[in-house]
Amino acid sequence: PAARVFDAITKEMAAWWGPPQIIDEERARDVVLESTLGGRVYEDWGNGDGAIWATVTRIKRGEYLELTGRLGTRGAVLGVIAFSLQPKGPGTVLRLSHRAVGEITPETEVNYTRGWWDLLDRRLRAFVERGERRGLRR
Repeated sequence: PAARVFDAITKEMAAWWGPPQIIDEERARDVVLESTLGGRVYEDWGNGDGAIWATVTRIKRGEYLELTGRLGTRGAVLGVIAFSLQPKGPGTVLRLSHRAVGEITPETEVNYTRGWWDLLDRRLRAFVERGERRGLRR
């Protein structure tokens, strides 16, 4: 159900999000999404250290989530990532839109395409459908 997918994205991100789609594989302890308007999405390295990836700029529980920020890119980049959830039968269709402006190379674009496929189609799906934890918090 859409509510379960939305909760997995917003409340249990570290269960399915992890290396290599993080900034510091050695220090990362958690990946957090504060699911309120203006909430942070960040990588926690402990002791108050870490990296902010994005800010929640639009949210409609169970249906839509928009994040604005760098999301792990280096250099001058601003991105908007939108997750749209639509019920379909007993399941949910998750649509992702990732738009960005700035210093984006063709290699960056390929890496994001591969990364989103890994995170959403493999890891998030495995977590929601089978309870498999493939992220930082196993």
